[in-house]
Amino acid sequence: MFQTFYSLRQNPNETLLSEHEVTLTIEIAEAVRAVGGRALIVGGYPRDLMMHQKLGRYLETKDVDIEVYGLELENLIALIEPLHHVNAVGESFGVLKVANLDVSVPRKDVNKGRGHRGFSVETDPSLTHKEAARRRDFTINTLAFDPLTAELFDEYGGTKDIEHKIIRMVDADTFGDDPLRSLRAMQFAGRFEFSVDPATILAAKAFDLSELSHERIGEEWHKLLLKAEKPSLGLDAGLALGVIEQLHPQLQALIGTPQEPEWHPEGDVWNHTLMAIDVAASIIRRENLGRDESLTVMFGALTHDFGKPYTTALDPDSGRIRSPEHAKAGLDPALEFMKLLQVPLLVRKKVKRIVYDHMFLPQVRSAKDSAIRRLAKRLQPASIQELLWVTEADFLGRTLNNPDLSLLVEFYKRAEDLAVRESSQEPLVLGRDLIKLGMKPGREMGEMLKRLEKAQEDGIFTTYEGGIEYCSKQMKL
Repeated sequence: MFQTFYSLRQNPNETLLSEHEVTLTIEIAEAVRAVGGRALIVGGYPRDLMMHQKLGRYLETKDVDIEVYGLELENLIALIEPLHHVNAVGESFGVLKVANLDVSVPRKDVNKGRGHRGFSVETDPSLTHKEAARRRDFTINTLAFDPLTAELFDEYGGTKDIEHKIIRMVDADTFGDDPLRSLRAMQFAGRFEFSVDPATILAAKAFDLSELSHERIGEEWHKLLLKAEKPSLGLDAGLALGVIEQLHPQLQALIGTPQEPEWHPEGDVWNHTLMAIDVAASIIRRENLGRDESLTVMFGALTHDFGKPYTTALDPDSGRIRSPEHAKAGLDPALEFMKLLQVPLLVRKKVKRIVYDHMFLPQVRSAKDSAIRRLAKRLQPASIQELLWVTEADFLGRTLNNPDLSLLVEFYKRAEDLAVRESSQEPLVLGRDLIKLGMKPGREMGEMLKRLEKAQEDGIFTTYEGGIEYCSKQMKL
């Protein structure tokens, strides 16, 4: 069903693996077979190959996990050492790092107490693939194949579940060993656009997620937001699985918070947020953004309306639903949410500025150039360009017919013309320039620098020479 790795060596363009990784995989598998063992490729690689074969989806599968049966770990190390240096950093868990390959022996969980931390992992090379795969989370991750013969191992119906786009637990008795599996189901649902099996949902809702580390929670969220083309499917799954209710009150509060139908015909803030993050996901792909910029746009879109549950009310005069000052009210909930997910500090700072100013767009046509310059400065370390991307996601994340994007275009053009779209303007006149004019460091100089900064923002001068002339006139007053 799958190609052998021999064919990949002959046709290296058919894989994202390097020629060295393909060759090393073959050498390890051949060496293991020569001493009576068997090496199988397990986990994400065969899963993604099967998705390509059954669903026509090409996933960038870069990692190979090799599981070796019939050899003790120390014998496996001795077998591989002549082929390549072995990094035994994960030896206590039965995992070796060989170049970019993860090589392991079968493992089993031993119950030593209550909860998922009451389990320890022990290696057992005598296990069959079926026995070893039983400890995995979902059937789609139990597939394995022999790189030398291309024989497929599918004892738990992973192929069928891929065909039907289902995320299903492998074994009800082992599924609860790690509550993180509810978040993994969430991110797989978003990334693969699969639905979660009802029995799996029921089992996951019984998990206590309070023991999970912030790092592990954040890792699953980052995969969802960065890898899914429709992360909204993951959030919907997270709601069904109990993840949102247990871990993220900021998201839970969006459900049922109403919005003015004229501006938000899509319904409540939850629906709007789901639509906005899908637009954001398309933007980060369209712009080919790096990791930090992508996280900024995704978390900006996800958290921009976190203040609405605290500020939304019916205006008695107009009869409209309004959320005054919701941008400001959303700052603390957004920061709390991102801190739990271990979002990098720089991204948190950017998102905070963007959330605060995400309602600037309606002011564009009445805003003076100085207001846009001050916005660029206020947004730092974020940029107007990043705010524009989040604003685009906010604006298009609703079911408006023929949305008018003229404000976005105008915002972009004005920021570009003022040279502040990607960063704020640096001060043209600095303290050292004032010293050359005869001013001594101190309070007077500090006040002059503030006046210069405001004058530059107001467009009173736009060049260094103009700034010096302005300063000279101010010093004579």
